[in-house]
Amino acid sequence: MYPQLFSVGNLTIHSYGLMIALAVLVSAVAIYREAPKENLSPDHVLEAVIAATISGLIGARFLYVLLNWNYFRVNPMEILFARFEGLSFYGGFFLAVLVLYFWSKWRQLNFLKLADLMAPYLALGYAFGRIGCFLNGCCFGIETNLPWALPVSMFDDVLRHPVQLYAALGAIIIFIVLKLLRPGRPFVGFILLSLFALYGLLRFTTEFFRYGEAVGLGLTTAQIFSLCLTLLAIIVIIVFTKIQVPFLKTTGSNKPDKDAGK
Repeated sequence: MYPQLFSVGNLTIHSYGLMIALAVLVSAVAIYREAPKENLSPDHVLEAVIAATISGLIGARFLYVLLNWNYFRVNPMEILFARFEGLSFYGGFFLAVLVLYFWSKWRQLNFLKLADLMAPYLALGYAFGRIGCFLNGCCFGIETNLPWALPVSMFDDVLRHPVQLYAALGAIIIFIVLKLLRPGRPFVGFILLSLFALYGLLRFTTEFFRYGEAVGLGLTTAQIFSLCLTLLAIIVIIVFTKIQVPFLKTTGSNKPDKDAGK
């Protein structure tokens, strides 16, 4: 584990924060370059990345605090943080999607087209984040004696599943799958729904190897939510594919952003 990578004077570079910053930077550059393929203005897309990043961090922190309220209600000053620690992916994910929806309405852009463009890079950013978790020693796995077990907890040197790396590898696979699916998507919004389905499956699986408390049926809260997310996304994909909703069709839905050529 390397929670602190190096220091320059009084400035300490933390591995988790650096990986989050790299995730945003790499994704922003890639999305900016690919925007014209969706007839979207690169400048508008860059605004969307900034809005999603800020709202995502706020949502991720809010849900984490809510889930751990018994601790934070007696330590309220710790609700505010400076090192990007204590984040819930689901909280950040859904607040970012909600903000992007209203931002798209304000900019008069096709939200689903924008979401399809950004979805693969959200998976890629998640991979960066989980590598940050591995370096930081948080979100660790359960004990195991498998050959690849590592001391990946910030609290002890017990050999555990490097579940952070499992999640990172799974997210990279999701990124590749989404990029391959995009050219032949049956309707606009398909890539976003596919991200919902695949991420839910990934999170459901990795939770079996992650340290956490079961709340029912031997499953954690994250597993129950992930399973519901995956099933819902699959149902919506099947329904929309069968009924071919006109405003979701890829043909005829590529009205260019008025600033796309700028």
